Amino acid sequence: MHKEIPQTIGRYRIVRQIGLGAMGEVYLAQDELIHRKVAIKSLRLDRYTNEQNRQKAIESLLHEARIVGNLNHSHITAIYDIGEQGGATYIVMEYVDGKNIKELIDSNTAFSVEKKLSLIAMVARALHFAHKRGILHRDIKPANIMIVNQSLLPKITDFGIARVVDTSSFGSIESNIDEEDFIPGTPLYMSPEQLRGEKLDNRSDIFSLGVLAYEWLSGEKPFAGKNLTARLQSVLKDEPKPLRDLPGIDPAINSIIMRALAKPLAERYQNADEFGDSLELYLNSLEKKKDEEKRGLSFDKKEIIERLRHRYLFFADFSEEELYELFRASRKEEFAMGDYLIREGTSGTKMYMIISGAVIVLTETEGKRVELETLRDGSCVGEMSMIDHMPRSASVVAFKKTVALVLNETVLRHNNPKLCLKLYRNLATTLSERLRSSEARYLTLLATHHAWGEKNGVESNGFEAGEDS
Repeated sequence: MHKEIPQTIGRYRIVRQIGLGAMGEVYLAQDELIHRKVAIKSLRLDRYTNEQNRQKAIESLLHEARIVGNLNHSHITAIYDIGEQGGATYIVMEYVDGKNIKELIDSNTAFSVEKKLSLIAMVARALHFAHKRGILHRDIKPANIMIVNQSLLPKITDFGIARVVDTSSFGSIESNIDEEDFIPGTPLYMSPEQLRGEKLDNRSDIFSLGVLAYEWLSGEKPFAGKNLTARLQSVLKDEPKPLRDLPGIDPAINSIIMRALAKPLAERYQNADEFGDSLELYLNSLEKKKDEEKRGLSFDKKEIIERLRHRYLFFADFSEEELYELFRASRKEEFAMGDYLIREGTSGTKMYMIISGAVIVLTETEGKRVELETLRDGSCVGEMSMIDHMPRSASVVAFKKTVALVLNETVLRHNNPKLCLKLYRNLATTLSERLRSSEARYLTLLATHHAWGEKNGVESNGFEAGEDS
């Protein structure tokens, strides 16, 4: 029987149905209070034959909401709200206007190898973020990675069977929602240890991401067989056909992906950030080759090095030799007016030192640009994001023809860890000083506010909305 689509769920006005599964349905809705589009996942009560199954389904939905509600990362689909209507539990999520990687593979949508690798690296960074907070996804597959239409950036979705392996980060959240004698996940994307029902750690998600990467790059699944049983045996025992045997795949890419697919845990990447590093180092080597093919940009190295030392506190105690080493480790890039140096939402692994020209720092929300500031030659952008690899919170665009030195933290960390550690320490010191300065300004403002309250006979326990201080 056809189920009528509701006009509203909670305070949300339903626009249309965008997904329908065996146990739930997903709607595009409008949040009339905040004026934004959202996605609502609601249980289909008519699909549950008994109260026990219904309660399990509700707990699974609540489990996802609790987990994702504690993961604040722009490459992980956000959870905004949870509620119940007519006995049906629902969660309100970030609406992602895009297609998942399975749809892109099925439609043979054109993406360059470099773009695919860049997106996979971003997914690896986001997975590492979740892993550090004690969360295993356990169902990484093409259908659970969305690519946003406008930005072409990834979003990890569906934490419905994710597992909390470090309860210290999540308090009372149930760490195990698995049914007895049932292995959760999607068989052909499971790691060997997941198929065997063994205890899992973050390396299981890395294997699943390796399967995704192999399939997206080649158009083929890495493990084959005449039926499901044979294919699962292939996951457990067989080595995939090398990617280097496929047209257009560099042997270096083969080594990176095959390490993610290593069956022995000790031979696999030990954390998802290592996987991201390997992909980024490969992409950087391609950029370096392209630079070598261009006519080199010439600079007065001594002048630039002196400018770095005198303008930036985090370079002040670097020796001339160390600054020259940073200069050699940097790539020199030229940007035309309107070119992006940094795109909002991309991984923060590069620092840009503006040699000539000017850039605009801006945010882009729902197609609208908000300009934050203009920076000219001698300025530095992107340095703080280098420490934690978190996605950029703003874009940087060339205001006119601009030349910059681009320092890649991943490259520096692998090639000169001692120098990179010194840069980390100095950046952390600079950030600490900025925070202390902000705290001092806040305390001064608070003291002024209290003094004003005492003078005017007004009790003041803090700032109130709409009150002048």
